[in-house]
Amino acid sequence: MDMFQLQCFLSIARYKSFTEASYQISISQSALSKHIGKLEDELKVRLFDRSKRQTELTPAGKEFARYAETILASYEQARSAMKKFALGGVLHIGSVEHMGRVGLTTPIASFLNQFPEGEVEIKIENSGTIDLLNLLTARKIDVAFIAYITSALKDISNLDNFDISLYHLYQLVMDDYHLVVSRSHPLAGEKLVSWQQLAEERFVILDKSFSLNALLRHSFRQMGLNPHIAFESDQVDTILGLVEENFGVTMLSKRIAMTRYNVVPIPMEHPLSRNTVLVVPRELEQKQKLVRHFVRHMVDYFQSSPAE
Repeated sequence: MDMFQLQCFLSIARYKSFTEASYQISISQSALSKHIGKLEDELKVRLFDRSKRQTELTPAGKEFARYAETILASYEQARSAMKKFALGGVLHIGSVEHMGRVGLTTPIASFLNQFPEGEVEIKIENSGTIDLLNLLTARKIDVAFIAYITSALKDISNLDNFDISLYHLYQLVMDDYHLVVSRSHPLAGEKLVSWQQLAEERFVILDKSFSLNALLRHSFRQMGLNPHIAFESDQVDTILGLVEENFGVTMLSKRIAMTRYNVVPIPMEHPLSRNTVLVVPRELEQKQKLVRHFVRHMVDYFQSSPAE
């Protein structure tokens, strides 16, 4: 006896027809008859009266139907309960943009390579840090890679308005924001730049959909400065392209700034810090084995990777 035989049996009992039941469960009528024949042989009873126009349950069939329904219901409950222990399934990940530039794509690929093809699927939602935290709260994603940014004087961060008590935060990559300039810019040869040196510079920065925007403005105010922000964009490549053309300067983490563009990242005095952090709901991490395995894989990868 197997679960499919029980499904076949209950389908015939419901539709009172081998023809209709075979259509509903997508097998041939002859195959359906063989499954029922094997089930009847095992039980040593006839489950259906086939002598009438409609297929009817025999007295034995009526009693067995109650058991079959109970067995199938218990089977589905057991399968559902075991999902939290299974490694296979779908993992919904949220991530800030520039996954490759901060080193996330390699460990994600190595995680997937641990499983037979198709056993684990990862779906990725790209957005800003605050939007990702809101998606976590709404349970639309399982985990999120965010940018945790602290201001130059360490008195505020981009997470200050978010309740993180229900989450584990795993720090993966530490980085500082650098001033990024064209190689032909007068500051390109500097070893260290102060905020005061930037008072007259023309800035091109990430727009207000990124929490960096507000923290940059706040940091300038802390220094008693009013920055000249000439252009804002939601595309890092646009910003770096403008900087390369010496249209202005920008502020980006060194990892993100180190690209194919002909630009120079320069360390800042009292820099903003940008840490790539994996945020995981505590409850989900406890319940879902796949989530725990993914978190451990990511943390172990970055702990064993040499700092750049």
